[in-house]
Amino acid sequence: MGSIYDLENISKNPRCVDVKGIIVIINLIGAPVSLLILITCIIRMTYNKKKSFFTYIIIFIFCSELMSTISRLLQLFKYIYEDTRMINNKNKVETPRGIICQIQISLSIFADFCSLLGTLLLSFRCYDMIKNKKKFFSKKRTKIISFSSIISFSIIASILFLFIDRTITSESITYKFDLRDRCCYGCWLDHITSLICYFLYLIILVFIIIYAFKTNSFLKQMSKQILNQSVIHLEKTNENEQDEISCISKEDKQKIKDVRFMRIKVLIYPWVGIIIWGLSTIYRIADDFIMSKIDKYDDRDQGTIDEQKLFDEHPGFQFFVELFMVLHIFLSSIRGILYGFSFIIFEDKFFGERFRKCIFKCCCKNADLDKFDNIEDDQSSSDQNPEGILMSESSSENLH
Repeated sequence: MGSIYDLENISKNPRCVDVKGIIVIINLIGAPVSLLILITCIIRMTYNKKKSFFTYIIIFIFCSELMSTISRLLQLFKYIYEDTRMINNKNKVETPRGIICQIQISLSIFADFCSLLGTLLLSFRCYDMIKNKKKFFSKKRTKIISFSSIISFSIIASILFLFIDRTITSESITYKFDLRDRCCYGCWLDHITSLICYFLYLIILVFIIIYAFKTNSFLKQMSKQILNQSVIHLEKTNENEQDEISCISKEDKQKIKDVRFMRIKVLIYPWVGIIIWGLSTIYRIADDFIMSKIDKYDDRDQGTIDEQKLFDEHPGFQFFVELFMVLHIFLSSIRGILYGFSFIIFEDKFFGERFRKCIFKCCCKNADLDKFDNIEDDQSSSDQNPEGILMSESSSENLH
């Protein structure tokens, strides 16, 4: 057994000797809060009578993040059992803590792929809905196949990666499952398998970025098109000269603002994923490349000596490792909070309306609209000079 604060033998872990306490606190606070927020959001969205495919995708992503949070909370169950980390067993020797560690790894991989692929599906859905008028996902069968494929792939990936990990590290003492949580307060793959896994994450992330930029570009183009079609030029006669003023109706102004707000709304979930997974991927790949030489699979004491020697020779590098480890753990533990917050500000009526007003004032660029007068305000002038209304060129094609 052991304490959930888990600072036993921390002096033998130079990689996180200065930050292990902070890492534990982050997980003990972040994981439960994420769990509560995700459950609340899922319940709120489930009881909503009108659910679009977009809503189902968000629920799916939240359920994935819920699985990731549960994986972290499983860490607490390890302290019921005997601490076998300092026993020189090879990794092929099964222990209760090692079994829980493997469950954590499997759940994490499953949740990660579901969350990433769900975000990719959401990005593609937004692009398809705006660009192609919902053509691809118009059939219920296609929607079911999409979710089934993501779940099936994620299950296969989690089993496959765990199998590869077990095969590669079967003779390991320094990186056995019992020791995987010595710094991260949770288990993950060995370095080689982790690099392969994060390479796949990176590929999915690239596609998410591509569709996010495509969607943003099209909505930006749509906003300009509506603006160009909506401008009306009026000739206003003064005592000695004629002035030409440009006007837009209040309805068209609102339509343009809605499109600009839509650009933010449809990109919030992809960008949350891009930020979280982008930073995590950078940290993991760097850590796996550098520390794989330290985590040798034959001698635990020698691995600790080599690790301490590396940090003694490069103290700045130790600060870099510990800093990015804390940032990585922080982002990982609050993933559910970030996704839940994105739901609250965009889907919840009370917070959504207030955040929408804040976005209009701070983020949406509407200064170019304010220079145009409202057509209703100048209607009397145009009535006096109906011949003076010059409509700007407008396309008869419908906006997609």
